[in-house]
Amino acid sequence: MNKQSFTIILSLFTLTGFLSGCESPQQQRPVAFQAFEHTRLPGYSSQQLEKDFNLLVSSLKEGHTGLYAYTSQAQFDSLINARRQLLRDGLNGLAFYNIVAPLVAATREDHCDIHLSEEVKKYMVSDGLFLPLVVINLQEKTYILNDSADGTPLKGFELLAVNDLDIKAIKERLFASFGADGYILTSKYRYLDFRGLAHEYAKVIDQQKENTIIVLNPVTQKKETHKLHAISASALATLHSAVLKTNTIRQETDRPAQLQLMPHNTALLSFRTFANSQYRKYQMDFRQFVDSSFRMIAANNVSHLIIDMRDNGGGSEGNEDFLFSHLTDQPYTKYRYVQAADTNFSFLPYTDYAAEADQRELRLELTEENEWATDGKLYRKSGLYAPAAPRRDAFKGTVYVLIGGWTYSGGAEFATLMREHTSAVFIGEEGGGGYSGNTSGTILELTLPATGLKIDIPIIRFFLDTKKDRFGRGLIPEYAIQPAFTEFIKGYDAELEFAKKLISAPSSH
Repeated sequence: MNKQSFTIILSLFTLTGFLSGCESPQQQRPVAFQAFEHTRLPGYSSQQLEKDFNLLVSSLKEGHTGLYAYTSQAQFDSLINARRQLLRDGLNGLAFYNIVAPLVAATREDHCDIHLSEEVKKYMVSDGLFLPLVVINLQEKTYILNDSADGTPLKGFELLAVNDLDIKAIKERLFASFGADGYILTSKYRYLDFRGLAHEYAKVIDQQKENTIIVLNPVTQKKETHKLHAISASALATLHSAVLKTNTIRQETDRPAQLQLMPHNTALLSFRTFANSQYRKYQMDFRQFVDSSFRMIAANNVSHLIIDMRDNGGGSEGNEDFLFSHLTDQPYTKYRYVQAADTNFSFLPYTDYAAEADQRELRLELTEENEWATDGKLYRKSGLYAPAAPRRDAFKGTVYVLIGGWTYSGGAEFATLMREHTSAVFIGEEGGGGYSGNTSGTILELTLPATGLKIDIPIIRFFLDTKKDRFGRGLIPEYAIQPAFTEFIKGYDAELEFAKKLISAPSSH
């Protein structure tokens, strides 16, 4: 069974959930969903909402193997009680979404996602009102990437407030409604990049025809206030495209992976994904690509290898350790354990496994691959999906790994293996995936029958064999590097250029 591919694509209609790392569930402020109560979306009866609420809660408790990895059962139950009290007759799908999203978020697992219903998606496309802003978050500040529709200069200005809510409070509200593994914040900032802030603001905070923003002028260093008209979802997409076309912003490579030979006996090996399906789209085979790349690296006497994992959101299980096997000649243990929640689930009729044939296949797979231990837990059988063996001809030069908030799932697992078992140097920002693993694998998509909200419930917990982790955090690089806004807008690759400087330094030769 392959770990499900997780390609992180910023979408108007998807939301990962997670409680803010700065607040406990008891400290969470109620979501201000009243702003969405007077839309033309139809309402639901209190009985319908209660049933959907209860199904969501019971399914998470039954199926999510890592439910209490970061949030205790007492905290989770307290949050359930607090959110349940917000239910009332007549709430629409968007209001209900804002009530239950923190429940999904409390898992602190980025593979556990919540999605708007088809009804609400259509509403957001046809009637949604969005801030006309495309942004980038650098050094925890938010910078605007576009001017206003009337030509008023805003590009490069720091966003300080929207509609009397300062940007710190906005981020706190949004961070409490979508998530990352554990207490990681870098992936949250990356999720708010470009259209992300406008999307999440419209889903979680408010939709107004007229908006007031306060910005900091980078030239005068003075605050300015501007009025902005809201725009539609399609207009926001057009604005985003225009920003990318008119600037030289660094973008991820189209191909899933590529090798570049560079001066100073250096090679750059970039992996956008570990998903086999993505390689097949380009008539590529992941393992053949990795093997041929290291043959070329050896043939060209490369002594400095830069591995770019900044856009790698994981993919097919085993590809991360296959790549790692070319970088170590020492034996290692990948997982301390792999755990499943159960072999059968009562909520399957409400999932994408509703067909009896699919349920039988799932039960058979889980039964064949796992066994009950004396502690009452269900673990993967020994010897299954054994990691790739280390190679005698493994690369012996210096390795520099570029990571960031999108380094996630299998991408983060590869980074952990490199930190645990090699002397690789890491450059960038804290990785977006948990250092010690995640809950992913087989994911059951639950559809709530009344409201139509969809929730992805991961049922396999992968716990890496680590000794250097910090609980609830991602991999922390030796060199914390981010571009300044003026560098970012010109496409200057600060992380890559920093790696080149380290390589060209006399001590690296």
